[in-house]
Amino acid sequence: MGGHGNCVDGKLDDSGYSSPVPSIGLYITGATLVCLVFILVDVFASFRSRKRWLPCRFFSLNSITLTLLSIVVKLPLDLTSPMPRAQDQLSKLTGTTLICICMGIFFPSLGTYRESECFNNMAALTIFVVTIVVNTCIQMHTGLIFSFQAEHITVLCCMMILLVALWYFASEIHSQNEVSHDGIKAFMMKGSGSMRHRLRVSYLRSYDSNPQFMLCRRPLSILVATLCVISAVVLMKVTFHYLVSTSRRSELCEGVSVYKWSMISIVVSQIITVAVGGLVITFRLFSMIGHRFDDYGIRQEGVEDAEAIIANNPIFQRTFFFCLRFYSRNIIEIFVAWISLLPSLPFACLEGCVGSAPAIRQGEEECDFWTWNKGQNDMRRWIKKIDTSNQLIKLLSRTPPLHQDDSLFCQLKAFYDSRKPGYQMSSLSVVLLVRIAIISLQSSLSASLSNSLNEVFEVLQFVDRKLSASSLENKKKFILAEALWKRDNFNYLRLKIVKMFGNNDTFEKQSQLNQSIAIIKGLKEVSHSDYVQYELAMMTDFLLLRAYESVQELYSCIEQLFVDMLNDFLIQLPNVIYREIIESNAEDCEETVKFALKVLYKVEPLEALVRWSFPVGTTITHLTFSELPNV
Repeated sequence: MGGHGNCVDGKLDDSGYSSPVPSIGLYITGATLVCLVFILVDVFASFRSRKRWLPCRFFSLNSITLTLLSIVVKLPLDLTSPMPRAQDQLSKLTGTTLICICMGIFFPSLGTYRESECFNNMAALTIFVVTIVVNTCIQMHTGLIFSFQAEHITVLCCMMILLVALWYFASEIHSQNEVSHDGIKAFMMKGSGSMRHRLRVSYLRSYDSNPQFMLCRRPLSILVATLCVISAVVLMKVTFHYLVSTSRRSELCEGVSVYKWSMISIVVSQIITVAVGGLVITFRLFSMIGHRFDDYGIRQEGVEDAEAIIANNPIFQRTFFFCLRFYSRNIIEIFVAWISLLPSLPFACLEGCVGSAPAIRQGEEECDFWTWNKGQNDMRRWIKKIDTSNQLIKLLSRTPPLHQDDSLFCQLKAFYDSRKPGYQMSSLSVVLLVRIAIISLQSSLSASLSNSLNEVFEVLQFVDRKLSASSLENKKKFILAEALWKRDNFNYLRLKIVKMFGNNDTFEKQSQLNQSIAIIKGLKEVSHSDYVQYELAMMTDFLLLRAYESVQELYSCIEQLFVDMLNDFLIQLPNVIYREIIESNAEDCEETVKFALKVLYKVEPLEALVRWSFPVGTTITHLTFSELPNV
């Protein structure tokens, strides 16, 4: 019979099947190193942001990490390839141990997903873990895994308990997140103090109710860390006895696995990853001890009160209370965490009985001392980096916004409405007005507008983004405004318009006012996107409706329009901040409040210069001050 493919004389030629296997080993090594890099990046980002509970961002429970881990555990899932040497047998154990370590590292990320997404990820993880356990048991039964069987059983038990613990976390963390977030919403509406005070307290509460932080401080997290450390210690013990001790290595079989020389790279990379992951989990455990057992009660009435308590507590007194709480409650915490896995006792009841689960904070309930202090330090750090709008203060002090019905701004809105009824001004309108000033006027005149918009552009975009969320047209204008201001300097437009006069000398012989008017007229001929072209046409037509006696009068007109348009956005800032927090998700609450507070600090000096519009139905009456200063 003739050959067909790999079938020669009716027999399958499988001699080349194992030739690419060493390359597969390198592929496994690469996937392991990618996991290691993700872990290290998360650790670096955590230390940079000074979050000692080491939150997961890059190495979290998602489809990407599960795909990587499915490559990493290729060897533990291999049911047929012989593993005769010590490193071959060890590779089975390193793969399963690495899964335990990864489960311990990314378990805080369960709180960052929506409930349905979290359960989907947990279902995928469950299938993945059960597959590993079943395959490993089959290999021990068939004799493929003939060494380290006790260690394999230990790691598999740890893995299954970890899976149960993660399911518990996933099932109850979301309800706590929502209740904590509802407390922040209620405080924003019914609390006391200015907008700034409420945001500061809301940030501390959102910091305290961070989903990853809430999971890390649970007593059951001690069990998760303990199981991971046990798995890592088992692997390190086996590594020492079977790779360092020559006598123990000689007890195994002779031969070489199909993975050949790549086996060493697999084992070494996975051992390093397990060691690093074990250190990360251990650091997370001990960094949270101070929080778990230092439970001073600090009320929300003021950040300043907490600062006074910190200053008035001597180091000796604080150390004494810490040690007392640690040694009196540590054993109870660990005992409860272990017992809570017994099927006969509900998780929630056990943690509730000892009162160690974090209380849901609503209204004016207490926030523990450690979190309050840590949140304040974090808030002070990034507040110091915020630049206030100094140039804008000078501009508004010199040119206050006009509110009369016949003001330039009202005329502009009426002009827009006559051209296109219902047309809404956006941040694109403000950006194009300043660009017109930069191109048509001398830099000595336009610099003030340019610098002012630079200072407040982030605030302008924040307000515009919230207001334009329901309109596709406004969303496009919002994106164009950011692109035109940050990347398109329009410098080429002036040169293009000057060429219309034939040569530069002809243009320069005209007066400054005529030059500016000519440039404004020429801007209408600029080919750009539809929205920019339409906005430019309306803006330039409106500016050319008036007759100007000097270039200074033209600038004054543009300046007043800029101030009025900007004021129209700024007055809505308190409402936008309020809506942003009320409509945010529990998972994003901390970052939402942080950004809102940054925006507020940027415009803090404008308190007395803008007629702010505060949210209806709340008791907020001032932006930053308890009482407005005399102007």
